[in-house]
Amino acid sequence: MSIMVSVFVPDGIVMAADSRQTVGITAVKPVNGAQGTETRILNRMDRPGQPGFPAGTIISQSDNAQKIMLLSKVKVGISACGIGILDGKNVSDYIRTFEINELTSADDVTSVAEKLHKYAFKYFPQVNFFVCGYQNDEPFVYIVNKEIKRSNIENGRMRYASIWSGEQAAITKLLNGNPPMMINHVLMPLKDAIDFADFLVDATIKSQRFEMKPATCGGDIDILVLTKDDSFWFRHKVYKPGR
Repeated sequence: MSIMVSVFVPDGIVMAADSRQTVGITAVKPVNGAQGTETRILNRMDRPGQPGFPAGTIISQSDNAQKIMLLSKVKVGISACGIGILDGKNVSDYIRTFEINELTSADDVTSVAEKLHKYAFKYFPQVNFFVCGYQNDEPFVYIVNKEIKRSNIENGRMRYASIWSGEQAAITKLLNGNPPMMINHVLMPLKDAIDFADFLVDATIKSQRFEMKPATCGGDIDILVLTKDDSFWFRHKVYKPGR
């Protein structure tokens, strides 16, 4: 599993995510019918039309999974959670292929969300995506899964807030608990939004240390920043490590 966050304030959009990749292990009979069982590493989630597998041990395979992608053609950020590997390929590889084969420099954040929705429905319908960017200096924050929803518009007016997906419990308790945290996104500077996104992902990672279940979030925290005139990695485990 994963934790991914998007914080959108007047100065820009911040996307953050952890880097842990977990897989499920189960013992199944070999296809050739030989006696005994073999251990196969399987993805935790089923693919439509293919058999699933019983609940088993969850292990951490890597702390270097890439869950945020910056599309160089259009300066749009995409983050993903819900499934890490499909048919031997990382979701990040699918997104790179998606950009190469499906997008042109004429696309914008809205068309990217629409094309990704069709592409994802074909390959990984159970994955949640955040698609963020600017179009004519206007911010767009989309949640893409079985449907497409623009998250930074409410009743026709611009909305500034935080959204999160994946292992949601820690952040939901923190921000929406009783009493909830009082956060003013409208007055939040961009650097504070960066720190806040980092804090939310980090809080999820650290809270799992004390929970009696597998720590499915961890590794470095990648942070992508998008503004009207720029898009850049504030922190990246490969390009700009800092945690």
